[in-house]
Amino acid sequence: MPRHDTDPTPASAAGQGGAGQGGAGQGGAGREGAGRQWDAIIVAGGRARRLDGIDKTALVWRGRSLLDGVLAAASGARRTCVVGSDRSLPAGVLRAVEQPRWGGPAAAIVAGLEALARESGGAATGTDWIVVLAGDLIRAENAVPLLLAELDRLSTSPDVDGLISVDAGGRRQPLLAVYRRAALVSAAAMRPAENLSVTSLIGALTLVELRLPDALGDDVDTPADAARLGIVIPASAAPPGTPQQEP
Repeated sequence: MPRHDTDPTPASAAGQGGAGQGGAGQGGAGREGAGRQWDAIIVAGGRARRLDGIDKTALVWRGRSLLDGVLAAASGARRTCVVGSDRSLPAGVLRAVEQPRWGGPAAAIVAGLEALARESGGAATGTDWIVVLAGDLIRAENAVPLLLAELDRLSTSPDVDGLISVDAGGRRQPLLAVYRRAALVSAAAMRPAENLSVTSLIGALTLVELRLPDALGDDVDTPADAARLGIVIPASAAPPGTPQQEP
């Protein structure tokens, strides 16, 4: 499987003032991949069992919610669909709900594809590429430009179905990836989305692996993740009775 490595993490990506303040900047993701049009699916559902069922996308990092940061990373998309979130969304951003509810990331991707297809008039129309992002990524604004820049450098061979990030341990990150629309739609049509894993959904796709700096794949799955990143759990994100972290 082809694997590409990025340059070492820039200070703006890993250090203070990363997303939204460094090299990528607010809306910076839109400057890369300028020759390609792409849509975005943001997977924002999930039960967050290890965080007592809070809405992870409402967690605040460096002055804004995680979902707002991921939406900024998708600012260059032609259309963006947020799946599984009950939060208010900016004008023009599509909303979808996975079927069944809480059906997992694969079901969320399928729901996002269907919403984008309805908006663009059918699955065969619209952009050629779909960027898929987890709604709780910390530094999506820094990661998306690297994905798009690498996509621009790839061969235009139809045999390549997309680009997927991998961490230092070689683990694929399917919610930090860009997929060829036609290939992803075909994969989604092969089997029901219910109880389908993302690994199974994309298993037949030919994906180039991109080794990103680990900091760019940071998300929040546990209280330890939140503490390490200095994230406070706001009252708006927590169900009644959830202890609040101190800043």
